[in-house]
Amino acid sequence: RGRVSAVIRLVEEALLLVLDDEQGDLTATYSSEVLDIVVAGAVLMDLALESRIDADLERLVVADATPLDDDLLDPVLADIAAGPDDRDAEFWLAHTAAKGEAIRELAIARLVEAEILEVDAGGIFFSRFVKRSRRYPSRDGQYLEEVRLRIMRVLFSEEIPGPRDAMLICLSDASGVLRRLLPADERRRLRGRIELIGKLDLIGQSLLRAIRERRRSAEAPEKGRPASEIPEVGGLPILGSALSMTGDVNAFFARQYAALGPVFRVRALNRRLLVLAGPEATRFVQRRGSVHLRPLDEWKDYGRGLGTSQFPGAMSGPEHARLRKAMAPGFSPRHFQNRMAEFMRVTRSEMDGWVEGGPVRVRPALQRMIVRQTSVLCADIPTVDFTSDLDFFFGTTLAVHVARRRSRLWLKHRRIARARRHMHAYFEEIMASRENGDRRNGVPDHVDDLLELHRSDPQFFPEENLPANLLLFLFGGLHTVAHTCVFVLYEALKRPRLLRRMRAEADALFADGMPGAPTLAQFDVTHRFIMETLRMHPIAVALPRRVTNSFSLAGYRIPAGTDVFFALSATHLMREHFPSPGRFDIERYAPERAEHRTPGVYVPYGLGTHGCLGKGLAQMQMVLTLATVLHEVDLAMVPSRYKLKVSYVLGPQPSDSFRCRVRRRVDGDAAPAA
Repeated sequence: RGRVSAVIRLVEEALLLVLDDEQGDLTATYSSEVLDIVVAGAVLMDLALESRIDADLERLVVADATPLDDDLLDPVLADIAAGPDDRDAEFWLAHTAAKGEAIRELAIARLVEAEILEVDAGGIFFSRFVKRSRRYPSRDGQYLEEVRLRIMRVLFSEEIPGPRDAMLICLSDASGVLRRLLPADERRRLRGRIELIGKLDLIGQSLLRAIRERRRSAEAPEKGRPASEIPEVGGLPILGSALSMTGDVNAFFARQYAALGPVFRVRALNRRLLVLAGPEATRFVQRRGSVHLRPLDEWKDYGRGLGTSQFPGAMSGPEHARLRKAMAPGFSPRHFQNRMAEFMRVTRSEMDGWVEGGPVRVRPALQRMIVRQTSVLCADIPTVDFTSDLDFFFGTTLAVHVARRRSRLWLKHRRIARARRHMHAYFEEIMASRENGDRRNGVPDHVDDLLELHRSDPQFFPEENLPANLLLFLFGGLHTVAHTCVFVLYEALKRPRLLRRMRAEADALFADGMPGAPTLAQFDVTHRFIMETLRMHPIAVALPRRVTNSFSLAGYRIPAGTDVFFALSATHLMREHFPSPGRFDIERYAPERAEHRTPGVYVPYGLGTHGCLGKGLAQMQMVLTLATVLHEVDLAMVPSRYKLKVSYVLGPQPSDSFRCRVRRRVDGDAAPAA
């Protein structure tokens, strides 16, 4: 992987200092610009500690160009040695900060390799990092006390810090990190101590001055053209773009991005939407969304409609991170290892109910199957059949509260009341099974995690919020997983050659009977087929957000208080990222092409702090469900040239009119599927 230092470097400790413990993320608290300054300053301080550079008021120069055999520091040292010798510390700080993201990634990789951090990629669906202990091994076999504890001990004592800790304190103060680590009153009380440490002049005041100046520049209000100059999509009188947005709204957003750029306005009847689209918008949301954006209050209304004041989709900040952290283990794919037999029993029993030779409505059939599967995985007890009312309940409340596509009178519909009664009865059944110890599997699951959160801190997570949050997996099963499986089967039945390749993977999985604990690696074609389906039919198309802190994007100033629509998956249909975007092509995800790897262009599960919490579980559930279906039965669309109808309420929803004839396969059956 390259040359690795024999010790934990200052730059690695600086990243541990800024790592958000709740979210396991670097960008949750600090902007990418500030993080670039932190790592650049730390690298230069590392080089100063190794006596490789020296700085004064006018110049930063190389004192010793001998490489350190360290892949973090040597490239920067080589740059300075090869560069002009009349440049000051601010120049080299800016030069190194320009490579800040690459330096951060390498430093994080080293921390993971050293087992100081561990990666939890299946929890909150951007990779998150977890500190393993309060002390960690250096690569020379010695142990260092965790950096934050050391810094605090130095600040609150009279001891003279060593060069390393003094540099970290100076760096934290100059870069603004200390403002996040200490309350304002404590910073005022410790100001004299901090300034005293800064006067130790271990690396020269010029570098600290450069860090302060660059941080002030990064934090200064961004300039941009006023929001009044943002271009607006042309449309019809009164209607605006309402008709254009009733079809494939994702394609509509992609076309407007091509014509107008990442920021534009859309008028639809009496609503005017400010839309952020394209990779610029997705990268901004990924890196800085938690600082500048929050969910609209409509999401709180939706949560209250579900029966909770703590709906994750409506929350932000530390409380949101804490709730997601508590929920994350319950949505892990590891549950397949313990509940595979019950999962398969439910799947096959549902398929037994599909009428031999008669047309099956695919969406309701898959929704019922997948909701029962998810209930086994997350609650260890399958639901009774109320998926039709449940689907109506979730869809209607979403359309009323968030999309504002229906009148509130719809909430009085008898099916809404019936769904609430069913959910209450199911919740009571789950709770009774826990109280009686009547469980099929003793491995902790989603229900156990939320019950433990309530028991440990009832003030944070009160009992009244238990039912709705405990049953959130029902929504994920109905929409995320079931809708995607419907789209996959529709696309597969139109492509018999690809379907046969997927079926071959399924038959191989079941060749020796019941599979054990399969992995995604066993489903290469199926997994890539699902990925391409999600590119063309993403789970969510647009998410409404409120701007909490002003920012600039694409040269336009977006003021605080503005409501915006984040068109997160419009990038899926942009030909500059996915050539011939209208063509279904699973080879896009082959290693030699990997079109989805460009940052910010492939986001089917959302991103940032509100990315899909159940991504890992959903992926395994999709491939296993599809593999079982393809292994057990042949399906044929009715009529054979049926064109799937799709409606949009924030995301695409397949029609109930998609039907298939079902024929059970026998051993060795190779009959065509379409």
